Amino acid sequence: MTALPVGRSPLASALARVLAWTRDVRVRRVVLEAVTLGLVAALVIYIGMRAREASSLNFDFMQERAGFGIGDQFLTQADGSSTRWHAYFAGVMNTLRITIFGILLSLGLGLGIGVARLSTNWLAAKLAFLYVEAIRNTPLLVFVVFCYTAVVLRLPRIQESASLFGVAHFSNRAIALPWPRPQDGAGAFALALLGGLVVAWGVWRVLARREVLTGRPSYPWRGALAVFVAAALVAFVATGMPLRMEAPEVTRFSYAAGLRLSPEFVGLLLALSLFNAAFVAEIVRGAIEAVPRGEREAAAALGLSGWQQLHLIVLPQALRTMLPPLATQCQNLAKMSSVGIVIAFPDLMTVGGTVINNSGEAIPVFVLMMATYFALNLVIAFLLVGPQWRFNWSTGRRA
Repeated sequence: MTALPVGRSPLASALARVLAWTRDVRVRRVVLEAVTLGLVAALVIYIGMRAREASSLNFDFMQERAGFGIGDQFLTQADGSSTRWHAYFAGVMNTLRITIFGILLSLGLGLGIGVARLSTNWLAAKLAFLYVEAIRNTPLLVFVVFCYTAVVLRLPRIQESASLFGVAHFSNRAIALPWPRPQDGAGAFALALLGGLVVAWGVWRVLARREVLTGRPSYPWRGALAVFVAAALVAFVATGMPLRMEAPEVTRFSYAAGLRLSPEFVGLLLALSLFNAAFVAEIVRGAIEAVPRGEREAAAALGLSGWQQLHLIVLPQALRTMLPPLATQCQNLAKMSSVGIVIAFPDLMTVGGTVINNSGEAIPVFVLMMATYFALNLVIAFLLVGPQWRFNWSTGRRA
């Protein structure tokens, strides 16, 4: 900043300082963020005041008897005699179940399709392109109803249940899979698994640091996985094999034992996974194409195979580009799970709507659902783009 001329008035000097501050990028950024935060806070306060005028925002009614049952539950046992809080928590657990498994399936499928879009194989590239274009131009609601009615409900009747090697059964009543049941010693086995996970993390840190210091491959992920698997096997035997695998059995109207997945859950999970995989595939394709071609050419000149180029050179560099949009897409999947209401899947939105009809308290329940979805989205964003994950996946170093 240049010196002010002698004899300038205090008002002119102050105005000159203000003008100098407006030319500072950091000052403009701070002011813009402060104004935005203030506007958002004012909007939230205004909405809260209006909502408080229309309703007391008292959640005492959630302590009352729910008065309705929930057919499909996961780790919960809410029924008509339970409180509305228990019923709401059952809906939250169903939303979490759909979100977690949907994210895992869509990320895995989308990664494969995105890589196939760039394949030198003409058939694989065209099939991936056709899948992406067909799914992305189909409304989600139509796709959910199609997967439920045209795929899941078209499975054979339970009396004619299709079987996979006699351990898994598929019908329009449910999908039954083998499932481990805990026995005596399961608690000790779980603690041993937790200890094995901590030891495996320590091995990963040591091997990753050695790889950085020596420049030689130490394979930290392989070493950590081997340690964890060995610890799990030793703990399983030492605790007396506390898990017993139960295979489902076909009865007249249902399945006995094993894990039973309702057709509504399977239909919604299938639709959300396939639908979001198309968007994930485009994110992966764009991130891979953003990596300079010279990187792949240099890797090919060093004699690396196509798979080595992909997972050692291309994907680690593309990961930083694709993580933010992937986090957004995973958040979209969590919010898209609310369409399960059209096929009567008792997720958060379905149970919340039933509570509203049951109690007549619309505003408090909607506020509660907004807060739940907001917290879920924050957790997803933190897990995918949080500072603890910003490292090079091939070497284990922080980026």
